[in-house]
Amino acid sequence: MSETEYWLADSEARVLGPIGLEVIRNLHVRGKLTDVRAVSSDGKKFVPLREVPELLKVLSTPVTANDATRAQIETTAQIRDWLASIHDRPSTEVFKVLPGSSRDTWRAAFFALVFRYVPGRLPPDTTQELRLACEDAFLALSERMVEVERQFRAPASSPPAPPPLPAADPPPSARITHRGQSLSVQLSLRAGDARPFTQDMEHNWQTDALFIHTHERVVPGTQVELVLSFEGHVTQLHAAGRVMAARVGGFTTRLLNLGEAERAVIRTWVARATTRS
Repeated sequence: MSETEYWLADSEARVLGPIGLEVIRNLHVRGKLTDVRAVSSDGKKFVPLREVPELLKVLSTPVTANDATRAQIETTAQIRDWLASIHDRPSTEVFKVLPGSSRDTWRAAFFALVFRYVPGRLPPDTTQELRLACEDAFLALSERMVEVERQFRAPASSPPAPPPLPAADPPPSARITHRGQSLSVQLSLRAGDARPFTQDMEHNWQTDALFIHTHERVVPGTQVELVLSFEGHVTQLHAAGRVMAARVGGFTTRLLNLGEAERAVIRTWVARATTRS
């Protein structure tokens, strides 16, 4: 029998859920649930917290520093156990979506679930083990959603996927728009091609840098607004940047506002592209 899940609402009518009792307990001991006013078991009908005794007891328990540390350890173990349990389960069970559901239904279920594990949302006192567990969960769910999106895009009699791009293929050219003293850059990355993240040996993805292939002349120090599209991925990556160096064939820009979630996407993309045969 599956665990009962709840939706929690605070005094400003912000809603968190669905989450299970153990997750609620862990959030409470970490000081993250200080203003719960109403509870729902279906996300629609809310009742005052005092009418749900099992939650009132959990949220009324005093918190100590040891509790917070222990909660992070327990949460890490729970995430690892959950990842192991879904390894061979179909995505319909993981996202709790019926077969034949619409793309919008899939996306809503994906974002509701993956939101719990976005590494960039973790508080500063989060342990490294918990951060890594959340990152692994985020990536596992993202990769499943990529496969779902492919099914919606593929025609009924789609041909086999093309082979990986050979190294001789030209790097992807960016679409660049000049906006006063800044640049707007749109770059579509093809599956199996990580060169924009690896072409500049000194300044690459490991230093939050990206090489833009273009024949346009740019000036170092120019501000850049980037939109990166990853072939086969669900969402785009938006980032601000600044041109670090320019040379014949393109320029290198530093990405200034990447969070852990964005770095995880780039790291996975580069790893998969560079290990293809």
